[in-house]
Amino acid sequence: MFLETLMNRNKALVNAAVKLHQEGKLEANTYVLDLQTVRENAAIISERAQKSALNVYGMTKQIGYNPDVHQALVESGIKSFVAVDWMGARAIKKQGFKLGHVGHLVQPPAGVEHELAEMLPEVFTVFTMNKARRLNEAAKKIGIKQNILLRVYGQTPLFYPGHEGGFFVGEVVDAAREIMKLSHLQIVGVTSFPCFLFNEQAQDVLPTVNFDAVMEAAARLTKELNIQITQINVPGTNSSDLFEMIAARGGTHVEPGHGLTGTTPLATVRESAEKPALLYLSEVSHMYNGRGHVFGGGLYVDPVRGTYRPRALFGKELNEAEVELIPTGGIDYYGYIDGNVREGDPVVFGFRPQIFVTRGQVAAVDGIREGKPVVLGYYDANGNKI
Repeated sequence: MFLETLMNRNKALVNAAVKLHQEGKLEANTYVLDLQTVRENAAIISERAQKSALNVYGMTKQIGYNPDVHQALVESGIKSFVAVDWMGARAIKKQGFKLGHVGHLVQPPAGVEHELAEMLPEVFTVFTMNKARRLNEAAKKIGIKQNILLRVYGQTPLFYPGHEGGFFVGEVVDAAREIMKLSHLQIVGVTSFPCFLFNEQAQDVLPTVNFDAVMEAAARLTKELNIQITQINVPGTNSSDLFEMIAARGGTHVEPGHGLTGTTPLATVRESAEKPALLYLSEVSHMYNGRGHVFGGGLYVDPVRGTYRPRALFGKELNEAEVELIPTGGIDYYGYIDGNVREGDPVVFGFRPQIFVTRGQVAAVDGIREGKPVVLGYYDANGNKI
């Protein structure tokens, strides 16, 4: 589904990737980013956010915390970033960029709070009283008052497996009352995830019950404890097409990730404001029993719209073929491709990635529009130069 959108809206990226592969400048197992399109997408997001009075934290885990992309985003108006875990926070700070939000989705393990507090994030999300106390001690040691968000959920929350946690909205006032006794923390807002999701029946992005919980928690904290709520952070499928709706419903902060690369589910059913800016490049390694074996390492397909069998383009002619990925539990050393493929053929995939959980490599390419594509550098899945 993402491959069709990519070909319809940014075939120049596909052509450039194949050309650079043939020239030996791009290799298999590489996520290729069109930096010009990323800049345009980021500018659209920044401008529309300003019009809707929304604040933006760029989410870049899915593109491997790539420093070339980080710089392009800053130049296009997105000045600070959210780290999904403490390793991501380290990557962002190591590259010299501003850390806007940390602690969501992943809380800091014991002993890491001090390091993260020293990074001076704008906000730090906490799930439990114990985490709040540990963060308070870390903030106290370095002499700061850390702004925090409370992660909340309602009576029937919507969580992905392994994402559970936070303060129940019916108990959030009591929890906040205790946290307010901690000298070096300041509650400034609430968050949850996902607050928005693509709805297959509606073919649109709609608020979830988590969004309702966030709004209820914010109202209770304001009314019962007189807390000045300045951040209602509502991540989940955030892209500029949703900003007016998010602002109208009371959200204040968004965290676009796949919106930056035009790989939101919304982009597969309509012409979203952001264009596709990413593909996965591989190569036919060898043949076995008539099937092509395609180099893997980055063949993690985010099943945002359910499980589906992806297709790919191969060769200079960009012929389309079915591909088969390794079943869950296997290691993606290779994938399979059918069709009249030959050893050495480039293979182009268009899917929604989560680069930071793969062994994939990342390369940003500039100059595609002018027909003079240049590879800016090679990085691993966590933004380290190769």
